[in-house]
Amino acid sequence: MKSLKYSFILACSITLCSCFNGPTSQVRLIDNPTANEIKLVIDGKDVVIPANSNIKYTFEYGKHNLAYNNESIEFFVKPVKFNGRGFINPTQSNYMLHTFIYATDNTSDETYDKLYEKSLNKVEVILDGEQVEVELPVKVVNNFFIEDRDNRWDYSIDENIPDEITENINKNQSYQSRKIKMYRESEYLKFLKEDGIEDEISFPNKPKKLSEINQYLFPKLDLESITCDEGKKYLQDTLDKWQQLFTLTGSDVASKYEGFGGYDGMHALLGSKKLCPNEKDPEQTYSKAIRPLDDALTKGRDIYFFVIK
Repeated sequence: MKSLKYSFILACSITLCSCFNGPTSQVRLIDNPTANEIKLVIDGKDVVIPANSNIKYTFEYGKHNLAYNNESIEFFVKPVKFNGRGFINPTQSNYMLHTFIYATDNTSDETYDKLYEKSLNKVEVILDGEQVEVELPVKVVNNFFIEDRDNRWDYSIDENIPDEITENINKNQSYQSRKIKMYRESEYLKFLKEDGIEDEISFPNKPKKLSEINQYLFPKLDLESITCDEGKKYLQDTLDKWQQLFTLTGSDVASKYEGFGGYDGMHALLGSKKLCPNEKDPEQTYSKAIRPLDDALTKGRDIYFFVIK
C-alpha cells in the first residue's frame, strides 16, 4: 500500500484581549448529507428528510424504533449526567473532524510543526481510483450515533470555522490553540480542493447493517456463569428492573433512572460484590459477570442512548 503525506498549514492569528422537574426528552439532529431524499420510520411515523438537509427530532425518554432502508434499530433514550452535543447519522455517511491550529504571530516554526505533527492521523482514501494511506489532520467517523463525548469538536457541521479566535493572554505571549471542525464529506472534499488538492479523492465507506450496530449496546449478561447464588439472584432482580424501566416513558424514566443507571445505580451494583466474598466465590464469577454492565453504565453516563437487542 502506498503511503502519502499531505501537509496542511493554516496561517491564523489570535487577537489579544482582555418533585421531578427535569427534562423528560432529548432533541437530536438527524442529518442527511446525501444527494437523495431519505425516509425514516420512527415509532411507526414516517419522517422524510430532503437531500442535503437535516431535521430536529424530539425523542421522549424511553424505548424507540427507527427503521431505514428496510432495516430497523431499537434504542432507549435516557437522562445523562452532563449534556453533550450529537446527531443521528442514519445513512452512516462519513464525517470529518479536522484539526486547525491557531497561533500568535510570534509562535516559532518548531512549535507549530510539533503541534501539527500531533494532529496527523493515517487515513485511508481513494486517490485517483486507488486506495492509499495518507496523513491528514483529520479523523473520519461514520457511526449511526455521533456524540461529542466520543468525538470532540468545537465547530459542528453547520458552523463556520473562524479565521481568528480571541483568547485572554498576556501581551507578547506566544500562544497556540487547536480547534476541531466537523465537516460532511462533500464539504470536506471541497475544502481540500480549495486548499490545493487537485487529485480526484474520496473516502472509503462501509455502512453496517442496523442489526449489526453495537454502539452504546446495553449488554447481555451471563447469569449461568455465576456460582454465588446471592449474587445471581441480585443480578437477575437488577436485570428484571431494567426490563421494567425499558417499558416506561418520559418523566417515569427520568425519575427512576438514577437508581438504575446513575451514580446511585452504579454504586449499588459495585456494592453488591459483597454478596459474593472470596469464600463464597473464589473464582470471582459474580464480579466478572457484572463487569459488562458496569462498563456500559460508566461509559454511557453522558450518552443519551442505549441500543437494545
